[in-house]
Amino acid sequence: MDVELSRAETELQSEEAALHAELSRLAQVSSELAQRLATLRSHASQAGDAAIAQRAAVSPPVIDPNAGFSRVRAAREAAVKARREGNAAVRAQVAGVKGQLQKLAQQVVADEKAILAAQERARAAPPPMAATVRAPAPAAAAVPAPPPAGAKPLRISPRVKMQAAVDFTSDNNFFNGFSANISDGGLFVATVNLLPLGTEVDLSFSLPSGDRIEAKGVVQWVREVNDQMPDVFPGMGVQFAQLNPAAQSAIAQFLVQRDPLFFADAE
Repeated sequence: MDVELSRAETELQSEEAALHAELSRLAQVSSELAQRLATLRSHASQAGDAAIAQRAAVSPPVIDPNAGFSRVRAAREAAVKARREGNAAVRAQVAGVKGQLQKLAQQVVADEKAILAAQERARAAPPPMAATVRAPAPAAAAVPAPPPAGAKPLRISPRVKMQAAVDFTSDNNFFNGFSANISDGGLFVATVNLLPLGTEVDLSFSLPSGDRIEAKGVVQWVREVNDQMPDVFPGMGVQFAQLNPAAQSAIAQFLVQRDPLFFADAE
């Protein structure tokens, strides 16, 4: 609302009220003078005073307090009509904008819920790279003996760091682990749930390329929890026992795409 316009309208209304009151007072005075002149003319005629009778023949002005405000009233009525029409147009605009905002707000709420649901599904879903160990069997006689205490078996094949969730399933146990690296000769799985040395396992996991690897393996060594080395993951090394040509090719291609790391220990 324009403050100056409101102030001008208030001042004009006050002025109009004062003028109307003054015109009403003058109309009353004119009416009283008209009555007195009529009486004076009557007495002058009876007294034979032609001069007074002639002067008393003057009629006072007729005053209509409302007549002078006819143009003002017409202008005010036109202004009121225009303001009502303007308010109606603004109300229609408000309703339209409110509807658009409500629709947009509903869409935003729906999209926010969809994003939250997707995030919850992503947190609940297992990581894309998974290895599963099933049906552990008794240790085979041909399995190499575990390394002596304190000794670290030599690894001659390149090993590439990778991040993958690993699931171990056996007849008696179900374990969850975290794969730390993979090589063309086997897989190291970081986990506190260790399988016995020599355990034959069926491996099933996916490479980042999407290739599904199915292989048989044997637990060759384990690394237990060491409180003095909290940054070193416990886990076990699983050597590939049987690997088909397609799986060998997929792993080799995966290793070529990464920077291989050569280690002389089981880490």
